[in-house]
Amino acid sequence: MKTPIHVLLLEDDAALNTALTEFFMLKSFQITSVYGGMEALEEINKQKFDLFVIDINVPDINGLEILRQIRRVDLDTPVVIITASLEVENFATAFEYGCNEYIKKPFHFKELDIRIGQLLSLPKIEQIQVHKQLYYDFSLQTFVSQNNTIDLSHKEKRFCALLMKYPNTYVGTEQIHDYVWEGKTKENYPLRQLIVKLRRKLPYDVIETKIKTGYRVRIFS
Repeated sequence: MKTPIHVLLLEDDAALNTALTEFFMLKSFQITSVYGGMEALEEINKQKFDLFVIDINVPDINGLEILRQIRRVDLDTPVVIITASLEVENFATAFEYGCNEYIKKPFHFKELDIRIGQLLSLPKIEQIQVHKQLYYDFSLQTFVSQNNTIDLSHKEKRFCALLMKYPNTYVGTEQIHDYVWEGKTKENYPLRQLIVKLRRKLPYDVIETKIKTGYRVRIFS
């Protein structure tokens, strides 16, 4: 029997929470619904989810901070942000923190259904060619050059995994610190040292820096 998709729903509006819960149950999803940020974090720490549907404006801890906490340890599980907010800053921050979809209220459940369907059916990429004979292997979380894997440290692997989640896109230093150092205090982190060492290990200079923006892995076509 196929294991049901497990969804964490964070929505403080009781009527919408109930309606969304019924929607997911009709799809035969396993649903855990909560109303506040603290409760959401407790559930995230207790169990594994296949999808997160999160409202921004909720009690205790807002949805953007919940998203940030998720992405500190998990880059892959799809996150859908739902909100009544029309602020462009929230929209930008949600994608900066790693959300996959952003839906503004009010929305039609058919729209949510389509977007979730697209997210959950995305095929997993095993490898991506970065430059000539240099590939990134997602399962190994390292680069492969001429069929030889490049030995990376734990933090180097996390750094590369984060950048390869968004190839050709600059990732901000704050998000890098959150994920690579797993949410620990950011004071005096040797990010530049990590990148210098990593560049020495790679046969091509594919890591690019943009001042006041962040870092990216450039994919050479």
